[in-house]
Amino acid sequence: MALRDPEKQADGDPEEDTATALQRLVELTATRVTPVRTLRVQYRLIQKLGSGSYGHVLLARPRQGGPAVALKLLPRDSVLRTTFLREFCVGRCVSSHPGLLQTLAGPLETPRHFAFAQEYAPCGDLSGMLQERGLPELLVKRVVAQLAGALDFLHSRGLVHADVKPDNVLVFDPVCSRVALGDLGLTRPEGSPTPAPPGPLPSAPPELCLLLPPATLPLRPAVDSWGLGVLLFCAATACFPWDVALAPDPEFEAFAGWMTSRPQPPQPPPPWDQFAPPALALLQGLLDLNHETRSAPLAVLDFLGDDWGLKGNKERPGGLGNTSSEDREGEEEGGASLEEWSEEEEDHDKGGGRMGTDGGEP
Repeated sequence: MALRDPEKQADGDPEEDTATALQRLVELTATRVTPVRTLRVQYRLIQKLGSGSYGHVLLARPRQGGPAVALKLLPRDSVLRTTFLREFCVGRCVSSHPGLLQTLAGPLETPRHFAFAQEYAPCGDLSGMLQERGLPELLVKRVVAQLAGALDFLHSRGLVHADVKPDNVLVFDPVCSRVALGDLGLTRPEGSPTPAPPGPLPSAPPELCLLLPPATLPLRPAVDSWGLGVLLFCAATACFPWDVALAPDPEFEAFAGWMTSRPQPPQPPPPWDQFAPPALALLQGLLDLNHETRSAPLAVLDFLGDDWGLKGNKERPGGLGNTSSEDREGEEEGGASLEEWSEEEEDHDKGGGRMGTDGGEP
């Protein structure tokens, strides 16, 4: 199914493929990015939610009113304009699905950053829930069922997320009644040439880990199936199953040896032996070493009524331990780290900053 902007569908060939439709949307959106001197023109900036190689995410409230949003900032000195536009367009086109983080209208650019708003998840990301132990079985099932639906929605539109991991799953309430897959920065049309990960990545499938630069593989939905299988393991155990899906990683070698043994030993190696047979069958399908026979994400739905053997994962007292939305929104505008970022932007606007440098970004 061709990609379509849910707000404004431009005239075109209804049979065009996803890559062509996405490129057309990027070109149309490029003329609709609003330049502003500073983000404070449109938003009251509250606090920083996160930062990394991609840039920053700030908690903000629109000055014209409305709920708080997560404002994603991408530095113009290290992120191509087309990369920013592609992530924004993909986000807008798939925002109708509740399992995908909603991207809001109105992309912006300042002298130093590209920016767009997304819905704000008050409970942070899934990795914040997994710092000590795995989730109760009911919550694990809720999380993976919602993500399976979100991935199926993406795949039906010719897209592959390509970065399924706990950090990219946003949580809206303490019991995971709603979670949403975010960070579409690596999402590409199916078939796009994909290189090996830049470094060891526990969620990357073996077919990508085996690549040697400059070789690439066509991007397939099986990459997301593998990521979902690794995420299921993480949600149940609060740890990754291996550092990298490649020999000589000992954890991966033990798992791969069990998977390829014929006849297969009835008892899997630790820590896989903690899962009940139905959960093991699901994991074996999602983590099939052969990407051509790997299960689709919706295979999760066939196992939701079964016992997964996670009864030892008890409900934890005190909720998630994350800062609540009320606490965050109650902080004064311009906390210490946010003030540091704001001064950097304003200095540039006055002529004191330099394009093409990090300028001491926090």
